[in-house]
Amino acid sequence: MSRLLIAGASGFIGQALLQKLQSDPNLSIVALSRQQPIAGHERLEWRQADIFSLKDIAQAMEGCDQVVYLVHSMLPSASLVQGTFYDLDLILADNFTRAARQTGVKHVVYLGGLLPKEQESLSWHLKSRLEVEECLQSAAPQVTVLRAGMVIGQGGSSFAILRRLVQRLPVMLCPSWTSTLSQPIDLDDLLNVLHCCLTEESVRGKVWDVGGPKVMTYQEMMAAMARSLGKKPVMISVGAFSLNMSRFWVTLVTGAPRALVYPLVLSLRYAMLVREKARFPREDLMQTPFTESLTHWVNKVEGDVHAFHTPVVLKAPKHVRSVQRLVLPPGKDAAWVANEYFLWLPQFFSFIIRTRVEGTLCRFYFITPKLTLLLLDKSVERSTPDRQLLYIRGGLLAAEQGRGRLEFREVLERRHVMAAIHDFRPALPWIIYKWTQAVVHLIVMNAFGRHLQSIKEK
Repeated sequence: MSRLLIAGASGFIGQALLQKLQSDPNLSIVALSRQQPIAGHERLEWRQADIFSLKDIAQAMEGCDQVVYLVHSMLPSASLVQGTFYDLDLILADNFTRAARQTGVKHVVYLGGLLPKEQESLSWHLKSRLEVEECLQSAAPQVTVLRAGMVIGQGGSSFAILRRLVQRLPVMLCPSWTSTLSQPIDLDDLLNVLHCCLTEESVRGKVWDVGGPKVMTYQEMMAAMARSLGKKPVMISVGAFSLNMSRFWVTLVTGAPRALVYPLVLSLRYAMLVREKARFPREDLMQTPFTESLTHWVNKVEGDVHAFHTPVVLKAPKHVRSVQRLVLPPGKDAAWVANEYFLWLPQFFSFIIRTRVEGTLCRFYFITPKLTLLLLDKSVERSTPDRQLLYIRGGLLAAEQGRGRLEFREVLERRHVMAAIHDFRPALPWIIYKWTQAVVHLIVMNAFGRHLQSIKEK
């Protein structure tokens, strides 16, 4: 029996996949959740894990020989997030890659999205998909990548946005991007493909494109949605409507989070179709007509009420996640970058802030060590040359931390190093922290990034 870990099991596709796999007696499933473990059936075990913690992921992955990776980070993962969704996605993919190598996972399935033929000037949403693919390629001996079209199914964010636009607008302005070609796929068809990848050796270890049987424009999709809902909106083509304006009115009309809508809309100018040479070989699994798919999912009682859920993590005590992507100078590693940061910071602040290294402890202080601002403790056990991990142990600027930590890690074949703070709880009142310490941290990291760039260019 194969033991399978599903990362992103509480999401739209993850929940549907769990239901699908219940009927397969040859699969034992581990599902990840940020919450307390949830009861499952005899072949389903829920494990609690912070997906930003390499330690948590490696522990949850023990004993698994396959992983399905369904993780995306467009919605907030902390009370304050400093960093782009694509940098957060990259850290998460790197976590799973490192954990899979540590635990001996044999097969990883990554579900991404269709990509345009021309890949020279992609949006960051599409670039991020490629970066995650690249990162996960070294996670296991076999890595299967599925690039899927828009998924039509209950609880899906793109499907919910499409539905709400049609439901709420009697008159629809159709910018030029609504004429872009797309190839949507029914949720149940996609689940069949995922199940095939987990059970049939012949399709593993490749990059496949998956889409439904019909190529359509977004305007055709909206018209079909209107018919399914019994609506007759007036559609007016407007060529001079920018993507920036589009993402504003899509957010306003649908109520979807801006962090979710903005990256998606900026990718709509690209035609994303199945490539013939990369078409998934089991076409019989993807034959549900678009209109039949719409009729089925539109009539679901719950509608799209769960499509834009608020992450449970935001209900925890206020905490911060800050991630910056920095260049890695040639011949250097993450250990060197961490050491350079501690040497450079006092120079940047001149006589205001000083540092002192005492064994594994690094102390940031003001004038005298008695006025310690932050105290960091390097984890010798968990630090390696390509990843340095320091726990936040105290200081005047830090509240009781729990799992607060700073890390420097190499990513993407040592082209970059990520500087990241996770689960930091400030001592300052929240509103003061947001407009003082948090702002200063970004200024400092941007300046340190320029410092590393200058070293690289020497």
